[in-house]
Amino acid sequence: MKKFFFALPVAFLCVMPLFARPAPDGSSAATPSAAAPSVAFVASAGIESAPFTFTVPPDLRNNQYYRESVRLNTLAQEMYDEGDYDASAEYAQEALKYAELSDKYVADYTMINADAKLKWAESIHAAVRYPDEYSQAQAYWEDASGEYAAERWNAAIAAAHQTLELLSTFEEATRLPGLYVVRDWEATKDCLWNIAAMPWAYNDPFQWMVIYEANKSLLPRPDEPDLVYPGLVLTLPSVKGEIREGMWVEGAEYPEF
Repeated sequence: MKKFFFALPVAFLCVMPLFARPAPDGSSAATPSAAAPSVAFVASAGIESAPFTFTVPPDLRNNQYYRESVRLNTLAQEMYDEGDYDASAEYAQEALKYAELSDKYVADYTMINADAKLKWAESIHAAVRYPDEYSQAQAYWEDASGEYAAERWNAAIAAAHQTLELLSTFEEATRLPGLYVVRDWEATKDCLWNIAAMPWAYNDPFQWMVIYEANKSLLPRPDEPDLVYPGLVLTLPSVKGEIREGMWVEGAEYPEF
């Protein structure tokens, strides 16, 4: 009886909650294809209790570590049913180890994706175009990095997922010409007013001051913005976070600003 009373609590702690606990997506965790039981494993052992709210792809969730944790958990249940509580406890502890490896596997995947998405957001000037959302996404990323460093995998997954959720609303930036060569007045009527009014420039003639301020030092008479000469290369600066790069090419199709 001494063996029975020693082993029974261990078996109930490490085995029973794994079968009874609902999966994060609300389904049953009784089969490998339903949902990763790693949260139940970890929580039952007191290792981590952070809520697992990120729904990962089924093929990622059903990884090799998860499948091994399910196999070991099944063995633990079988040993418990047969009354071999020591073996049940051993299998349950091994199942815990593989469940944590499964959590790390998912955390690695999520962190890599969040990092790549942040780099993409930087490339589209998200800090200018979406300042509040980008700042919040960075804050979540810092939290995720800290949780990952502390090996709190589920908390890292949740924070990285929040990063991805925020960045998913960002759109690819419109790319417009950043340079323009002034053409002959007789043929094109090029002046700062008319250039600013072009749809691919600023679509607004009153934005001529933007071009003037950016190129004032290049003008033959900086105090006279109406004096621009053919061949002068003007810089067209970004005014709303749009990406401007390369020389304007006549005949090329550009989106309207």
